Amino acid sequence: MSTSREAEAWAGADLEIRKAVPAETPLLQELYVEAARWRVSRGILLWDEKTFTPEYFAELMADCELFIAYSGGEAVGCFTLQWSDKLLWGERDRGDAGYLHRLVVTRKRSGLRLGTRLLEWAEDYIRQTGKTYFRLDCMSENARLNAYYRNAGFVYLETVTGDGWSANLYEKKL
Repeated sequence: MSTSREAEAWAGADLEIRKAVPAETPLLQELYVEAARWRVSRGILLWDEKTFTPEYFAELMADCELFIAYSGGEAVGCFTLQWSDKLLWGERDRGDAGYLHRLVVTRKRSGLRLGTRLLEWAEDYIRQTGKTYFRLDCMSENARLNAYYRNAGFVYLETVTGDGWSANLYEKKL
């Protein structure tokens, strides 16, 4: 865990965020497998690390915008943005929002506000497209992550349920 002084210093550090390309698949795999293993160690059974195959990332790159973040030449985080999410958002999905999914930050940068910086960047990116809302979801039982998103300015809207899961929907008006 980092000290608050380290977090403040790093918050101003250079961060390059751009669309991922196929050659970066091994870096993306490292980030997502690390996140999956960390979650399992905390009792959060959300992702199976075997999911993160080259084919998985090829599909992501085809279906949505997959971004990777670098600092000092090191891959430190990634996330996806998509412009529709009927599965979770149903009738609320009217083409006026950007939807963030699969946000991952390397554990090596834990406590340095990297997740906040990625959210801020995604918000600016969505705003530049002319969308009105920035939306995301997270598993309803993950109290810490739900609090994180509320503290980041997202407003809880509702809980949706599926076969063996439930997710809380959050949005921020831009």
